[in-house]
Amino acid sequence: MQTEAIVIALLSAAQFLKKPIQDVTALPLKDAYAAAKAHLLKKFEGNSAAGEALELALSKPESAARKALLIEETGAIELESDAELARLIARLTELLPENAGARQNVRVTGRNNRVQVAAHDIINTERHVRRSLITPDERHIDGAQKKKLQAVIADLAGRLAGEDGRPRFGAVHSMVQRKFKVSAFALIPKEKYDDVRNFLNQQRAIHRCHLRHRNPAAYQQDYFRGIQARSNELGWDKPKLRQFAVEKLGLKRPLVSLRELGAIQLKSLLELVRHESAQSAVKASNG
Repeated sequence: MQTEAIVIALLSAAQFLKKPIQDVTALPLKDAYAAAKAHLLKKFEGNSAAGEALELALSKPESAARKALLIEETGAIELESDAELARLIARLTELLPENAGARQNVRVTGRNNRVQVAAHDIINTERHVRRSLITPDERHIDGAQKKKLQAVIADLAGRLAGEDGRPRFGAVHSMVQRKFKVSAFALIPKEKYDDVRNFLNQQRAIHRCHLRHRNPAAYQQDYFRGIQARSNELGWDKPKLRQFAVEKLGLKRPLVSLRELGAIQLKSLLELVRHESAQSAVKASNG
């Protein structure tokens, strides 16, 4: 089964299931959709770009741009040889109603390739995905910048996870798209890279509290990272930073390591170091 057919079937099911449905026949379709999605997510483990593209496409299955991005990101993954996935998609296709939107005109470029449209009828056609929907070029973020942003996005998506524990990549991408008025992550202008990274880091800080109960170690590590960054801006070494902490936090004994501090103390220290850094920057700008 061709990658495009798999994507079309999954998105058709996602789009159909978003509609208000009273018919109990939709229940088997929901189960089949959940099984196919879970199988793909497991297959994409270790490939954050493909995982993000899947979550984005399923959150807005009517988006042609997100569908094209998903096809692009999964092109190098051997979906076509996955027998279990083929079985799950076949079952999904069988359960899709005739009017579920699975029959689509798919345009793809390439030679000697076929698209098996996911519906009750199979249509073979030449491969031709319209890459004009997403056409990043030298004006947009490059591969290295994209990789760095994806690392921050993955962290933020984890902090925004719902009760099921799944990272909300779609929510993060939507934040970026709204803030910077782009239709897709890949179309972020290169000159906006620093602004996007700063925005994502701000959002990470805002949603830091979500880590407190879910992952206490990561919660504390986030404070350590922020404190160290501000300390580096001030040109402080570790002994200087520890002495500052002892004085400002009113500790009764010297610190051997910041890891001796509790979460509340770390939060206070981050604010103190941030304030010190801001004051230093003002003094430097005033000459």
